[in-house]
Amino acid sequence: MKIGFFGTPDIALYCLEELFKTHEICFVVTQPDKKTGRNQHIQICPAKHEAQCHDIPVLQPESLNDPDFFDQLKKYDAQIYVVVAYGKLIPRAVFDYPPLKTINLHPSLLPAYRGAAPMQWALINGERETGVSVQLINERMDAGDIIRQEKVAITDDMTAADLSGAILPLGVRLLNESIELLASGNAGPVQQKDDEATYCGKITRETARIDWTRSAVEIHNLVRGLNPKPVAWTTFRSRELKVWKTSLSHGVPDTALSLRPGEMAVYGKKRLMAGTGKGILELVAIQPETKKTMDGLSFINGYRPADTDCMG
Repeated sequence: MKIGFFGTPDIALYCLEELFKTHEICFVVTQPDKKTGRNQHIQICPAKHEAQCHDIPVLQPESLNDPDFFDQLKKYDAQIYVVVAYGKLIPRAVFDYPPLKTINLHPSLLPAYRGAAPMQWALINGERETGVSVQLINERMDAGDIIRQEKVAITDDMTAADLSGAILPLGVRLLNESIELLASGNAGPVQQKDDEATYCGKITRETARIDWTRSAVEIHNLVRGLNPKPVAWTTFRSRELKVWKTSLSHGVPDTALSLRPGEMAVYGKKRLMAGTGKGILELVAIQPETKKTMDGLSFINGYRPADTDCMG
């Protein structure tokens, strides 16, 4: 199958790598390169780097409504367009052009969690299951008819990295199945129920800041939902402290410690605990500013948290 691919970040990279094994990728459309860091170096997105490794043409239009861009697409004669985390709404003139139209991989059980970062928000919100959907694109965000969809269970300590590892292989399989169904004329797309739709926004730095007045369960969900990026954070002794992994203090009696929200304490000589608005949370892996990630015991030995120390 001749495919035109639209995608930008790591999730797009994974799908592009897998689709390349069994299909002809005519072109890859990614977001324009961005300057990052103090020295404003040009950052090449993962999907573009992969395309260049395979000598696949890369298109990076500032606007998808640019007539010159549309003329370029026509030259490749792709049979279907596949979209994975491209980052912009695609106009009808583009998504309607290929004979088999345009499909999008979305890592949620649509119509739930339309929008950005659905895997992270499912974890942050403490969902017990999520999934992956392949939909036909229309002019509304993540609102197209569904071709294939499957569920994925979420466990208590699953991180965003773990969830991505479960969802992406499934997503590639569903993309391939959807392409075959559309090519055979047997797709039978199912219309989404808009009245059941929920939405999620982008993860900001403020989203990632830990509010220690929240419950231990809520903070634990935030931490695992933002691992491996952007990583939940707080402050300790006026400097940033990233929190990579927490545990819901299994084996620690509720009466063993009496801590204010954000207050640290050592339990059993080697476990680093933190008070929250409801319950105690164990800090398993943390990263002080300018330092490497360390476990709770290493932090205890290196920083000697006192009763007067309070995070946030």
